[in-house]
Amino acid sequence: MAAPAASHVRRGVPSSLRSGGVHGAWQEAMLLVFVAGTGDVKFKDYLGFCIATVNATFYPSLKGKVQGALKKVSWDPGTEFKGSFLFSASKGGSDVEVGRRIAAAHEILDLNIALKNSRIQFYYGTMSSTDHGADYLRALPSLLKKSLPRAPKGAGKNLAAVVCDERSDVSADDLNAAVGPALNSRGYVVFERVSQARSTPDTVGLMYADLVGYLAARVHTISNDSELFEGLSAEQLEQNGKLRKLKSSSELIDKIKALKVYTHKE
Repeated sequence: MAAPAASHVRRGVPSSLRSGGVHGAWQEAMLLVFVAGTGDVKFKDYLGFCIATVNATFYPSLKGKVQGALKKVSWDPGTEFKGSFLFSASKGGSDVEVGRRIAAAHEILDLNIALKNSRIQFYYGTMSSTDHGADYLRALPSLLKKSLPRAPKGAGKNLAAVVCDERSDVSADDLNAAVGPALNSRGYVVFERVSQARSTPDTVGLMYADLVGYLAARVHTISNDSELFEGLSAEQLEQNGKLRKLKSSSELIDKIKALKVYTHKE
């Protein structure tokens, strides 16, 4: 299976999904790797993966600030905060209106702007799939190999902890068997096992991967939905819910300084 091909300017992908950023010399502690998958309600074959990486040195401060942003909007700390909840007041914390959810997402993504050198790196891959669970396991290793830098030298510096989103169609054992060798090929030793979790205020790295993956997918799928724009007047375009979602998603993902986009190829 061929590795995913990088695309800096790719047909059908808006400028919002831009590339940039590399791991810098600060990568000297454990690498934290977070993976979230995403799909689309209309385009059933659409499968996306977002990988977020951060050096463990910066994680404690980042976690406290993200939790602070969610506390400002009174988000229940025991409730998931996911990209798919941003534009639906009935999902997640139903007492938090959509405007406040989007405001929290803006603040969370702004943290990566404020942090010098974009300390969270993002990689987004897409493919067409009729079996999301099987293709998640099949394509994720090649995306990891393409995305991750070589492990640094030195005692303990080649450790990597990997957290993936919970999926009913992917078992923990199968995930560990698929992802472990991919990291080994880049020189990393996986800390314990690859784990699965939900995107909550306690799992902020996974939350970042989920948010960016969801937003990238919305920008990608809505922008390429030609039927959506047919026969609509200027006023109808202004009122269209999907187009408002596209605008908000584009504004949010434009905050990401380091996002590389790949298309998975067989």
